Amino acid sequence: MISYDRAKKILKKGIINIKDEKIKSINSLNKALSKNIYSPINYPSGDNAAFDGYAINSNHTKGIKKDLPQKFKIIGLIAAGNKPFKKKIKKFDTVEIMTGGIIPKGFDTVIPIEQIVFFPSKKSKKYILINKKIKKHNHVRFAGSDYKKKEIIIKKNTIIQPNHILALKTLGVKNIIVKKKINILFFSTGNEISNNDNIPNWKVRNSNSHYIKNLSDNFLFNFKDGGILKDNHKKKFKLSNYFKSVAIRPGKPILFAKIKGKQKAIFGLPGNPMSSAACFRFFVYPYIENILGLSNEKPLKAILKNDFFKKRNFTRFAKSKLNSTKNGKIEVEILKGQESFRIKSFVKSNIWALLPAGKTKFKKGEIVDCFFPNHSNSTLL
Repeated sequence: MISYDRAKKILKKGIINIKDEKIKSINSLNKALSKNIYSPINYPSGDNAAFDGYAINSNHTKGIKKDLPQKFKIIGLIAAGNKPFKKKIKKFDTVEIMTGGIIPKGFDTVIPIEQIVFFPSKKSKKYILINKKIKKHNHVRFAGSDYKKKEIIIKKNTIIQPNHILALKTLGVKNIIVKKKINILFFSTGNEISNNDNIPNWKVRNSNSHYIKNLSDNFLFNFKDGGILKDNHKKKFKLSNYFKSVAIRPGKPILFAKIKGKQKAIFGLPGNPMSSAACFRFFVYPYIENILGLSNEKPLKAILKNDFFKKRNFTRFAKSKLNSTKNGKIEVEILKGQESFRIKSFVKSNIWALLPAGKTKFKKGEIVDCFFPNHSNSTLL
């Protein structure tokens, strides 16, 4: 029996190669990016107004006194999406401009609509009155102030999320290079397993395949159900990077091997539903993460709410409940019912607490590592 840390090292060495593919950026949700994406344009593409108001040339306000306001003639209207304003601009001209409208050459600042005084009246808007010096570049969003052309938008080895797709579409990135989605062929094994709803008490309903199938979108793989294999089913492979038993609870036994000569790997998960769920989360997903080239998932740190005891030489995956206190601290309670056959505590849980080998007692107030059961920590941290 090897340690959990040793098993993780074997997993890292037993990688398989995942090919790249070119896809439309709008279809890239939950795909692992293979190459950096750079902005093809400056964004914003031109200097534009951050508020509804009036654009002027700030130099034209020099020397204006409060008791002697200057009239600026309104020569047009610019809305977001309008073509460039081409009228010749004279001294003391102004143009009404909407948020997002491109500021014409000759103007360099915007006065918000709330500050505008019209002449001769609000109903007859021919001029605006200005009675002070106006600073340059007020309420102006400059071209390239968000993204400059050739600036990195998203770094490789990132999982594409909806906010990334928004940026790619906004910046005109049509196609990107990603890793192909991993295919998992899942077999349930054992004479006791049944797909029937009504079963005798010596049979077990097939739940593991359904659980893992419903993790597929969150954990970046395609799922195919291979059905149920009986205990006498055998198939021989040449294997490498092999382990069979790891000092963990729950999760006995767990098997991993890479098939020699093929870009395929095998995991043997325990039949017990809780053990299977834990082994997928702490063996299969880290393996997927590694072969996609992603950064190692970081644990969520939480304050232990209650004492917990375990065997010293075993790593423990504990069904737990994550909460926040009134003063904003994150606490985790290790729930009662940690036996691997109990699913009630798993239903009540919202986190796995990982308690490493080499220690027996974990005291209230200690900081422990936590991992979400149904999605990667990386989606939130």
